Amino acid sequence: MPHNICALVVAGPIDTERAGLVGLQAVLVHGDLHVFPIDHYYSAYWSAKRANHARLELPADLSAAITFPGEAVLRDLAGEVSGTDRPRFAIIQTEYFAGMGSQWAVAFEGVERLSPDGSSINQALAALGVRATATMDEFEVLGLTGFRGNPDYLDDYVDLCDELGV
Repeated sequence: MPHNICALVVAGPIDTERAGLVGLQAVLVHGDLHVFPIDHYYSAYWSAKRANHARLELPADLSAAITFPGEAVLRDLAGEVSGTDRPRFAIIQTEYFAGMGSQWAVAFEGVERLSPDGSSINQALAALGVRATATMDEFEVLGLTGFRGNPDYLDDYVDLCDELGV
């Protein structure tokens, strides 16, 4: 069974109404962490819509990943929905099929990167405060094993990007 997700994980209290206004809908909530499905079309759309073409300072291994969202507008959106100028957030992505594949992740507090180069999703989640247990790693604690693929509504961002010429 495939596991193909991309998400913005935001720490702290969330203004769900504000999140909805920018197309963020949590699929998982664990404590003060909210997992919002996104993709590179979502981030490209909001980057163009807000004329914010800045990029996050990603590790080299993520900068080379074509579909990993690296637009700085994601930091802005995380700040807006959490009500802080220094949001704590991570961007995570998986591409697995039949147990083989890859994952990418990076965590930030504001502009400061919290996770080292080559971080796993578990390392990025740990940087946000998720703690593994004796029987579950951070990925499992957050409930990401049940989130297998991004929702279809994200497909709308492909057309929205086309409309904006992105």
